[in-house]
Amino acid sequence: MSEDVNLLKRRARRRLVGAIALVVLAVVVLPIILDQKPRSGPQELTVQIPSQDGGPFKTRVLPPLKEAPAAAQKSEPAPPASEPVADTAPPALSKKESAKAAEKPRAKGKAADAFVFQLGVFGNADNAKQVRDKATAAGVKSYTEQVRGQQGEQTRVRAGPFPSRGAAEKARDKLKSLGMDVGQVAQK
Repeated sequence: MSEDVNLLKRRARRRLVGAIALVVLAVVVLPIILDQKPRSGPQELTVQIPSQDGGPFKTRVLPPLKEAPAAAQKSEPAPPASEPVADTAPPALSKKESAKAAEKPRAKGKAADAFVFQLGVFGNADNAKQVRDKATAAGVKSYTEQVRGQQGEQTRVRAGPFPSRGAAEKARDKLKSLGMDVGQVAQK
């Protein structure tokens, strides 16, 4: 008879544990299922492309945090963007003057057709020189520009200028295959 009692107690415990599990499941899962709000559709993505008349595109490169000393992390306001100046010609031009005026925009257009890509921005001039030396060893011409950023005066290294986008892409792929970190090709 004691075996029957033990068997009944075990069955009662199992039923009690099962009932508790069902109650917890009902208390936790049912509100989640019943209170679901309809899901919104995909978020709308807005892309703004700057106009070609707005001047050259300026990229902003953020250096790694581990190189930045704590004192140099003061933020400086960005310099105001220069506004394009409209070219105005005098109303009455002779044939020679109008031919010269027509040649000036063409010369500017040829300079704007140069393509470059960025090789890096460095706070240390030795690092910039090393990158330039690697590019020169690979047969790619490069140049440096001094830029002022949040970390102070820095040296930007760019490859180019190249006469066409295809030539710039070819040089970019060459440096990338050598393991160099290179930016996107852009018009100068």
